[in-house]
Amino acid sequence: MPRSSFFIVSLMFFTVSFGVAAMAALIPSIAVHFGVAQNYTLKLTWLYMLPYGLIALIWAPISRMFTIRRIFLFTSFGFFVSTLFFSLSENIHQAFVFRFLMGCFGCSFVPLSLITIAKTVSPKKKSKYIGTFFGISYISTFVSVFLSGFMPWQWLYRIPAILSLLAFALVLWRLHDFDFRQAKFKINYFKAIKDKKALRFFLVIMLASSLYHSVQQRLGMYLSQTFDLRQLVISTIFTVSTLCAIASEFLGGFLGSKLGNIKITRIGFIMMSLFVLSLLFVKEHEFLFFVIVLWGAGWALTHVGLSTHLTHFPDNIQREASSLNSSFRFTFGWLGVVLGGFFVGLIGFKAFFILVALSIFILGFNMNKIIAEEANVS
Repeated sequence: MPRSSFFIVSLMFFTVSFGVAAMAALIPSIAVHFGVAQNYTLKLTWLYMLPYGLIALIWAPISRMFTIRRIFLFTSFGFFVSTLFFSLSENIHQAFVFRFLMGCFGCSFVPLSLITIAKTVSPKKKSKYIGTFFGISYISTFVSVFLSGFMPWQWLYRIPAILSLLAFALVLWRLHDFDFRQAKFKINYFKAIKDKKALRFFLVIMLASSLYHSVQQRLGMYLSQTFDLRQLVISTIFTVSTLCAIASEFLGGFLGSKLGNIKITRIGFIMMSLFVLSLLFVKEHEFLFFVIVLWGAGWALTHVGLSTHLTHFPDNIQREASSLNSSFRFTFGWLGVVLGGFFVGLIGFKAFFILVALSIFILGFNMNKIIAEEANVS
């Protein structure tokens, strides 16, 4: 892959990542702005996740019909329009509509980029490319979360609107015209999930995303209600988490080539479980600045480990596997948000944290039994 093209696809992922994590921190402020309850405003998280997860399934088949460059031109412009109008929303219902559309267009960048990396980068370099690719997205997340403590949310989302317009211009001007079209159109989703090894991989994606987002998307609300924190403090805690995630994404790309992708994924899950468990014992919010390190670093390690593992899937199911990865991450992330709300209402935050911590720990502890190190999928 030419460096200029890798820079452009990374910029597009930087753009779509801007404001995703910040939304969890901004829920209290947006609720006040529109004069609605925080639980109602929380719909902004899953109204992005659900279309992201469902629409992500179309990009693998479409990449057999159109060049990557042509698809990116369409989705980058669509993301620009939907993000701009989201930032201009006059009421919460308009915000719901445009947030939904942001998910529809934003879901194209990761699967198509993973397909391109898988097909154009040598196996030995894939881990470093994936680590850099997602590391850059975490830098975007860090900037948006940091700015959420100072900047009005409307202006925060005008930044990715401008960046997506810039990405559109760069795709038009400089992106290599990656052509993975085939003479015969086909969809291999059934083939991608019928193999037991592939199915186990996707099972991990489903469970991990559900458990992560059940906590992540409610964390800002939990901090606001439990510790009565201001927006600046909440955003700063999220910023520390993101900083650790940035370092761990780049480090994970290096460690993955040394220790193996599954081993670093296992370490990441165990770190995440320790953070969730620690929420039971934190009485002063100052300690959150220390324990949040486990959450950000742990999720980043699992992210780069599993994503790199995905790029080693055989070519005949690579496209579908990449789309399914994004689809399952966000569809089951949405499910995690919904179920998280149900369990918190049923058993309370403390019992919920115990349940999630144990589930993540069991998943991490058994990673080497669930997924083999190499993706030798038939």
